[in-house]
Amino acid sequence: SMASVCGGCLALMDAGVPVKSPIAGIAMGMLMGDNRGSDEDAIIVSDILGTEDALGTMDFKVAGDRRGITTFQLDIKCEGLTLKTMERALDQAKTGRLHILDEMEKALEGPRSELPATVPKVLKMKIGADSIGKVIGPGGRQIRALIEDFALSNINVEESGDVQISGLDMGQMEKAKEMIASLTSGAGGGGGRGGGRGPRPEYVGPEPKEGTTYSGKITGIHQFGVFLEILPGAEDGSTPGLEGLCHVSELHMERVRNCEGFIRGMNTETLEVVYLGKNKKGQHQLSRKALLEERGVKPRYGGEGGGRRITNGNDRPSSPTRAPEMSKEEIDVIAMAIENATTD
Repeated sequence: SMASVCGGCLALMDAGVPVKSPIAGIAMGMLMGDNRGSDEDAIIVSDILGTEDALGTMDFKVAGDRRGITTFQLDIKCEGLTLKTMERALDQAKTGRLHILDEMEKALEGPRSELPATVPKVLKMKIGADSIGKVIGPGGRQIRALIEDFALSNINVEESGDVQISGLDMGQMEKAKEMIASLTSGAGGGGGRGGGRGPRPEYVGPEPKEGTTYSGKITGIHQFGVFLEILPGAEDGSTPGLEGLCHVSELHMERVRNCEGFIRGMNTETLEVVYLGKNKKGQHQLSRKALLEERGVKPRYGGEGGGRRITNGNDRPSSPTRAPEMSKEEIDVIAMAIENATTD
């Protein structure tokens, strides 16, 4: 257990955790002579193992830094310890603790200033809410390109404009941050590879009609919603299809807590949605919730949006379970039993 204190402290510092000071621990034991009732002739043993713990009379674990003790635990098998014996044990524990700290500092003097490549890292930045579309791109293609090109774990964009970049390589994460800043400032190119590829082709087909139901192909899943292609592009691929966003609040009659888990749980590549039109930013808005309402589906737990959270798409409506009704004979038997018990 004391080795885990030392090793755990080294592991924290190696991971870059800013601990105030290194901590070491040591376990002290005690061997008593023939006079089992007194500890006057006891021998204090440092760094005990299981054998000394089992055959000895004391297990005294002490942990701390160079300035003092941070925690300790004491188990004894005798009637008690004198203050003199405790003083000897604490002095001996201090000597051992300082020696262990010296050995630990030879391996690592303090927390690393930079996290190692094996530790996940997070960068945060802020963009304008009106620039979110530039980072995400049609159907999420832009944000996927950024994640792929800079070998990131993920990029999470909140509706408030807060951006969280996560990955292992801080250098690549900084480059991704610079690219996002360039994209949202209007000076960037058209993708994560540094731009210079010219404008993206746009959808040129018929416009969708408000209130019409479409079967959309899922092109991107994010915490804030799902991108769907509701109208196809050119057969030769020269122009893309028309894509819209079904916000997470429009996915179900009840609140969806995990958008990705909800869609994965449905095990489908398409969703039926109602086209709501464009918002103030000119983005196409879709709703699966509106379609469910048209078909008479109601929240199982009452209220608009329901107070219950849905985590995956396997949640299916089911009729509430009703308690079976008792017959009149059963009620009479129970009443008679209660009456007899009261009389007795």
